[in-house]
Amino acid sequence: MVLSPAAARRPVATSTDQQATRQRARELTRSLTERELEVLGCLGEGLSNAQIAECLYLSEATVKGYVSRMLDKLGCANRTQAGLLAHDAGIVGS
Repeated sequence: MVLSPAAARRPVATSTDQQATRQRARELTRSLTERELEVLGCLGEGLSNAQIAECLYLSEATVKGYVSRMLDKLGCANRTQAGLLAHDAGIVGS
């Protein structure tokens, strides 16, 4: 099968973009502590603060503190962006 040059470039460009996104996400998450990574993974799973607290045996106030600090460290505007970053970094499955 023969592909036009434009069609052949599309999968390569998509793959390159995904690799760059994954690499950027992994670099951003390197600044997080192990516990922050656990909380980030829970955000990536779509859990609420109350659910995260129950899952990780923390108080809800402690989870709120972790989420707030993580958003600052990662440069995310909200928990949804942080959850997507968790997926990009491979912290949670797709």
